[in-house]
Amino acid sequence: MPPQGLETPSESVMLSVSDEHVGVHFTARLCRYPAYRVAWLWTHVKTPDGFFAYVDHAAPCTEDETPIGNLAHYADAAGVLRFSREGASEDARAAHLAARVSSRESGVVEADLAFRPALMRAGLLEGRVEAFGPIEGDLRVNGRAFRIRGVGQFHEQRQTEARFTTPFAFASLWGEGVGVTLLQIPEDSGGYILQQGASTRTGRVRIAPPSANRTLRIDFGANDAMEGHAVIETAYTIPLYGQTWHGAFVTAELGGHRLRGSLNDWRPEVLFGAS
Repeated sequence: MPPQGLETPSESVMLSVSDEHVGVHFTARLCRYPAYRVAWLWTHVKTPDGFFAYVDHAAPCTEDETPIGNLAHYADAAGVLRFSREGASEDARAAHLAARVSSRESGVVEADLAFRPALMRAGLLEGRVEAFGPIEGDLRVNGRAFRIRGVGQFHEQRQTEARFTTPFAFASLWGEGVGVTLLQIPEDSGGYILQQGASTRTGRVRIAPPSANRTLRIDFGANDAMEGHAVIETAYTIPLYGQTWHGAFVTAELGGHRLRGSLNDWRPEVLFGAS
């Protein structure tokens, strides 16, 4: 792993989807560090049969940075996680994930998922683009097949700034025709809501400290706010640099919208204070 706090080029790409009909919540993330020839691979899946987790912080990858043109292919050297994006990063037409991960503790997951952006925004963080829309494809978990037809999120984030140095609370939430991103950090916070047929609304974010039911709020201006809450469905952790990254699949309500997605924390004891 690159030493914590080191500035080095990195490429993060992620696809997440929820399909309530089949009872599946799925997320996969690849982060390439070309200068170190190493990639981080994270895959987490909740199905009616249970929970699957796969984390590898030492997956080989090539030393070449991924081209950022109108067609991008991100992968580790073995092709365990393979992402592609068609169209320019900030104007993608489609994205795709092909995955086959195997964990001694959890078994085998195979995924072939296609994403079509319906809502997109760049600029919450430098180098980051987020998109929301329908996702369809096939998922197989320990031999059980699921045909996925849901809504989800895709992101790319390329940077040289060191990762995982700033404490944060981060939520990515989605529903039919709506996408929400919320980020709270010590110095500031920001977020937005995207809705089909409406202008993007950005504002100051407040996320309540970790609990089973967390209040969410976006302040757009004087006497103009949107408030709701997120309820944890499945919580999990990832060891990282001697600390613990906290992840959760959630259901949420915000501004009258019923949403699903993820709410994640890095060093919440610093961001919110010791409980």
